[in-house]
Amino acid sequence: MDDWQEAAFNNRRIPHGRSKKGGKAGSRKGAGTFDPKQALGTYELSGNAVERLLSDTAGQKATFDIHEVTETPGGLTGSLVIRDKLRAALLLAGSRKMLSRLVEEAEEEAVEAAESEGASPSGRDDGNEDSQDGSDNDDVGSVEEARDRRANERIQAFEKNSFRSPKFWLQWQGDISVSTDGNNSEEVCERNQGYIIFSGNDCKDFQGTLSCKEYGWKDVAIRGRKVTSKASRPPPFLWSAV
Repeated sequence: MDDWQEAAFNNRRIPHGRSKKGGKAGSRKGAGTFDPKQALGTYELSGNAVERLLSDTAGQKATFDIHEVTETPGGLTGSLVIRDKLRAALLLAGSRKMLSRLVEEAEEEAVEAAESEGASPSGRDDGNEDSQDGSDNDDVGSVEEARDRRANERIQAFEKNSFRSPKFWLQWQGDISVSTDGNNSEEVCERNQGYIIFSGNDCKDFQGTLSCKEYGWKDVAIRGRKVTSKASRPPPFLWSAV
């Protein structure tokens, strides 16, 4: 990534404490502790490069969806659709190290899924139902506590985004429609990167960049505007092993 992007990504901070005007930095619109659930939803994607792909099709829009937080605290899953030109799965994280970890985990899950596909279900011993000793309530309580603890861990993993514009490195993987001879086209699988910076913790819009080798994009500018706070779950596209 170019130096100016590195600087923009790392230095867009809101100072702690009081500003020169006497107010607290945290009092500005969208400030406060970042809740990753605010990022979930569907965004209408725009930008010169994106609009060129849409130019020959009236009424179609590009969408950038953030579907859910990852099982591993600190990440988000998403998808990107630019008509039939680009359809991709997204992984987002607040650091490149975390993003690399999420990609590795997604690939491991893809390998496990491929290996288990077509395998017969393993036998399960369900004959322990009569061994219940009245501890059902304790079990339910333990499950709820574990769920709450997990939810808190996920939110805490994003605390570094507090009091600043939330920003995420992203990696995408998907199919690109590439024109061949005449009116024919073929699909090419590609993996590339980008980043987004939300305007505030309310996550109503973002700016960022996106790269795509097949289309000759090198950190092209993109913008996103939230159109709905709900996105489909699970994501429509799954990460695949390389």
